[in-house]
Amino acid sequence: MRNFKTFAAASGLAMALAACGQEPETEVVTPEPMETEMATTADADPMGRDYTLTPEAQERRASFNIDDFNTEYSAMRDEDMAGSGTSDASGSDTTGGTGEGMSADAGASGSGGDLRDRSAMTWEFLDRNSDGQLSVAEYAVWAIPVDPNEPKPNDEKKPYVTAEQANKAADSFFYYDQDGNTYLSQSEFTNARSGADIG
Repeated sequence: MRNFKTFAAASGLAMALAACGQEPETEVVTPEPMETEMATTADADPMGRDYTLTPEAQERRASFNIDDFNTEYSAMRDEDMAGSGTSDASGSDTTGGTGEGMSADAGASGSGGDLRDRSAMTWEFLDRNSDGQLSVAEYAVWAIPVDPNEPKPNDEKKPYVTAEQANKAADSFFYYDQDGNTYLSQSEFTNARSGADIG
């Protein structure tokens, strides 16, 4: 009953003030901020699944030369280990790319190079010759996980990948090479990055 009387008195006061042309004071209630959680989508792991290639893709896959792959891939990993041509000590991109996703510790793998996480690998970082497409070896830099400390630093063992890893990367590469030109376009790589199923 007491609350009703208080409410009635407050309502009466507000009406009297309104009749006199005065606006009643209103208390602004600021709601407490709600915590919002942004969902982050991790890159798909192309090494963690099997791929069914079309007959045309199998034919292109059969021409994959693991020796040529290892030569190109090793040269890129050597560059990454040295940190040359990818970023300087401040994390600034020195390849002419955008540097998107770079940070001052992008190369802090314990090796002094640029063995960045898969999610931090931009198109500009992967497309080493800036030709607008990825070769199998350029793609493998993203596809094959590199742990610089297991079982020992990658700069102490060559080739950097096993034949099994190279072949698995090639399987996924040719699966996503939908136009059959033996390179991945940016849109084809986007499909690989999301782990899309290609029909």
